[in-house]
Amino acid sequence: MMQKEQFLNSYGQEEHFHALNNQNVYVNYTGDYRSNPLYHVHNSCELLFIEEGEAQYRIGGNEYHLGPRDVLIIGGTDPHSRKFLKTPCLRYGLTVMPAFMQSLPVINGYMHIFRTQTPEDAFRLKNIDEEVFRQMIRILWQLRDETEGNGSGRNEMIYALLLELTVYLKRLLQVEKQEISGTYKTMSQIKNHIDFHYNEELGLKELSRIFYLQPNTISKSFGQVFGKNINSYIHAVRITHAVRILEESDLSITELSAAVGYSSVNTFLRQFREKMNISPLQYKKRFEQYLKDSGDAQSK
Repeated sequence: MMQKEQFLNSYGQEEHFHALNNQNVYVNYTGDYRSNPLYHVHNSCELLFIEEGEAQYRIGGNEYHLGPRDVLIIGGTDPHSRKFLKTPCLRYGLTVMPAFMQSLPVINGYMHIFRTQTPEDAFRLKNIDEEVFRQMIRILWQLRDETEGNGSGRNEMIYALLLELTVYLKRLLQVEKQEISGTYKTMSQIKNHIDFHYNEELGLKELSRIFYLQPNTISKSFGQVFGKNINSYIHAVRITHAVRILEESDLSITELSAAVGYSSVNTFLRQFREKMNISPLQYKKRFEQYLKDSGDAQSK
């Protein structure tokens, strides 16, 4: 118990949000003692493991109620809101960058696990057997130690632990490994290109030129592999980065729009509001208030 108390909310909020968008693997243990609602989005896939308390998450148009020994998977670039229904809400969090996971042997065949699950599939991650839940938490603690250390074989150990966790999730969700076909590999390359070149020209015509494929082929195959419209995904990545920049800097709206790849400010504002339900300036004010409230709560 002492180990967890030392880890409980030991990070700073700004450090925490920075890690969500920039660190390949990040583990935390968090305790909230009041509702403290939040609407957020980040580049990484997030896995939440509830130890105590209750929370309500909303992802897209679906609601997910979480209690003890429940796990929730939130896909990267998927906006989500949360509120705590029963406090203290104690939970372990693991965030992983999809591009990093995709680069790992074997795990890249299970990337469909690390997306937001439908409510029906997510139900399989509720009230997990106590021993299985304990084993997954053990993996998280080991991952935390490895990501913060620099010992020999560190990268190999991180991979081994992520693979072990993936197998547990595979069993719980009752899914099989995806076939790594030529189409899957090509669409993964296109997805990674979007992830890393979001501030450049990314229309289907440009992607067609870069990857030597017909625009219609890219559009159809991307949707089949990832279950997302490619244009919607491009906007999602850009707006997710815009949120990150808003949290970390004071760029003007015009500068922010250009920084994430939009030539039209109006298009940027429309896409931001469509994804986040508020304007960029409103989001920045809410986020700053959230940090202030969190700081006040921790100082008491």
